[in-house]
Parts: sequence; C-alpha cells; structure tokens
Amino acid sequence: MEMFLSKDPAKLEKHLTNATRQSFVRKGDNPTTSLVGRIASLGQQLEAGSERLETFETGPTLLISEDRNGRDRVEVTVERDDLLGEEDEIELLVHPYKDGEPEAWPVVPRLIFSLKQEKEIWKLSEITLSLHAPLTDPEYLKNIRKLRNEQDENRAMMSARVLVLAETAYAKGHPTSGYTCSLMDLGSTSDEALYSQVSPELASGQDNGYVFSLTGCDGPPATKFQVGAVPADPDAGMRTFCVDQSGTLRSSTDGSAKSCLRSGEPIQ
Repeated sequence: MEMFLSKDPAKLEKHLTNATRQSFVRKGDNPTTSLVGRIASLGQQLEAGSERLETFETGPTLLISEDRNGRDRVEVTVERDDLLGEEDEIELLVHPYKDGEPEAWPVVPRLIFSLKQEKEIWKLSEITLSLHAPLTDPEYLKNIRKLRNEQDENRAMMSARVLVLAETAYAKGHPTSGYTCSLMDLGSTSDEALYSQVSPELASGQDNGYVFSLTGCDGPPATKFQVGAVPADPDAGMRTFCVDQSGTLRSSTDGSAKSCLRSGEPIQ
C-alpha cells in the first residue's frame, strides 16, 4: 500500500532494487515525466475515481473502492502471503461488484508481487499478472452464463430500437403502404434510407440468441407495427422484449411477445 497508494513517488522508489531504480529513474525527471511517478500515480487515480477508498492493515481484505451509493465497488483481497526468510510472495485477487452483487468477468485477474528484503527494506523484484478461468467451478460457469445473457439482452434491445427507427424511415419512403411487417424489407440495401442499416442477420429474423418478428401491420397504409424479440433458447433465462410504433420498449420473462406487448414492463 505504501508503494502504490502513497502520493509521494519516493515511497515507491524506496522499494525498488538498485538495478530497477537505475532503469526507471533519470536525472531531471519530475513526477509527470518519471516512469516511477506515473506508476505511483495509479493509486491516486484510483482514489480520485472512487467515492470511498478504504485500506486495511490486517486481514484478508486489502482494499475496498466504492462509488457513492456503495452498490458498485471493487475489493482486493490477499489470497496468500508466502513469507520464507528474506523472500515474500503476495498474491492478490480482484473482486468486482455491481448493483450490490458479484459482477461476472470472463477471467479473474490475479496479481503476484515477489519481494526480497535488503537492509530491512522489502524490495519489489517481480510483478506477475495472471488471468484465471476456473472452468470446473459451477459458480464461475453460472456467472459466465449470466454475463453472456446480459450481453445478448443488451444487443436485443439495441436491435429492437434499430427496427423502430428503420420502420419510421421505411414508412416515410413508402407513404402508400406505410409500415412493413417484413424484416427483409427493412434489410433492403436498394437505397440510402435508414432501414438499409438493418444487418442481414437481423433481417433474417435471428441475431445474437434472439428471434425477431414484425406483426400488427394494418392498412394500407399501415399505421401500426409491433416488434417482438424472443430468446431462441427458451431455457436460457433471458428476457423477452417488445416495442410498437410508440417507441416504448418493454420486457417480460414468460417468453411470449404477445404478453410482452400486452403487459410487459417498460424499460427506461
């Protein structure tokens, strides 16, 4: 903590070996131009970017950085501290939390600091960054699935909004027919209308784990339409999304676009 959280770059420099210091420190350097100064400023940047930064001298938790409401935070814990004579190896693990719950990361970052004692001062001899993926850990696999679901849901919401914009552009370009209930129409590249930006995958009806549909067209000219986005895998645990010409995006959890349109929860 003294090395990386102190506002004085000299604190970090004190814990570098002579060879490292000779390579990192040049005459005439200031905290802005010095490599040591830039590394030392990382702790200051972390402190400036958090509403509350707390460190602990003892116990497995080394550091906690929280936002204002305390729901998003990062914890750094000491997984092991192997002291053997004048050598020490400390392994740190980063734990992110979002909305009060552990946040799923594809890999778990670990930092290993190797130190040697010289004249009663611990000198940093090596830093190792490893990315850990425990592929047999049920909790890890559950979190990875959750992360994948969240990404697919975000893409589905974005695609539904793209279709609304595309329908608006299509209706302006086709006043006699109005809105269309054909995704392939919105996937046309025959002109420069906004609906030409609908991807071929979305125009085919399946994209990023979701099945898309257009229904409810009346007319001609059609003055209404409904977009449905249903998970391709009904057991995936993902939400269903829907939106109509009003532009209000809704979601439901029963896998039905019809019930989503009828009683889905609006998404801000």
